[in-house]
Amino acid sequence: MNDNSMRKIVEGQLIRLEGNAFQDCMDRLGLELYPGDYQPIRAAGPKGDTKNDGYCPKARVFFAAHATRGERFDRTKSKIRSDLEGCLKAHRDVKTWRYLTNDTMPGEIDQFIDNDLRCSFPDVTIEVWGLKTLAAEICKLDQKKIDRIIDLDPTRPKPRRIVPDPARLPLPARLIETGRDLWPMLAAAEMRWTSDGPKVLTEEEQYLIAETMQEITDWAEISAEVEVSNVQVVDAMKNITSLLAGLTAKGLCLYATTRGMIEEGGPTPGETHTMVMLFPARAKGEQPPSAT
Repeated sequence: MNDNSMRKIVEGQLIRLEGNAFQDCMDRLGLELYPGDYQPIRAAGPKGDTKNDGYCPKARVFFAAHATRGERFDRTKSKIRSDLEGCLKAHRDVKTWRYLTNDTMPGEIDQFIDNDLRCSFPDVTIEVWGLKTLAAEICKLDQKKIDRIIDLDPTRPKPRRIVPDPARLPLPARLIETGRDLWPMLAAAEMRWTSDGPKVLTEEEQYLIAETMQEITDWAEISAEVEVSNVQVVDAMKNITSLLAGLTAKGLCLYATTRGMIEEGGPTPGETHTMVMLFPARAKGEQPPSAT
């Protein structure tokens, strides 16, 4: 296989990845590029992953991996700023901060990084590895490493996809006023989805929504462990109530519902899942969001 064909295969695999699958792929890449140094990081509680999806403690290189295909520009910019500022606040001696995405960076976001973030943090080397750069770096490696990074195996069955289950339609999204309202949905769901929120947002509102949704997601990811203790459940609900109060103070609110999902392909086709859907909104002047 020639280099151009392999590059196209790698790009095709990267484009398909979403959420944790993309982060897992980037962890495999980090382990190959920085053997003996790279350490994967995952969210582990209400403080999340300390704005760090993986790092090299010796080289002082920190990574933020985010699958951004189809995402609104203002949300991507808010996510990038939040992750960078959070990383610099939580970690010492950050020499390089590398943003990894499976999309080609739009000009508006590239200008934001170059004209705003690099000027604001001149002591840190800020890099963006988009789809083309990631594919180029991966293709520099030998074939076995490439196969391992992109999880390429021609004998594997059809890729696993999780899609909406037509037999379990979502209920109308309802206003969430306390952690007690939201926790049963988080605890029952294996998957999460968050809308972009109101169409027009100030930068402060974007940052607040991004931070709030991230903390709620962090609680959701450890909900199974929290559920073993009534005390921990109460603490989680109190924390979420506090987060919702922060939205309310800025004229914002949160709607939520759940919907059924089902697997296609993979080793367990037909297996069902539940996804919680979160809808940040303005407290006044907007219709309740639709989950369909």
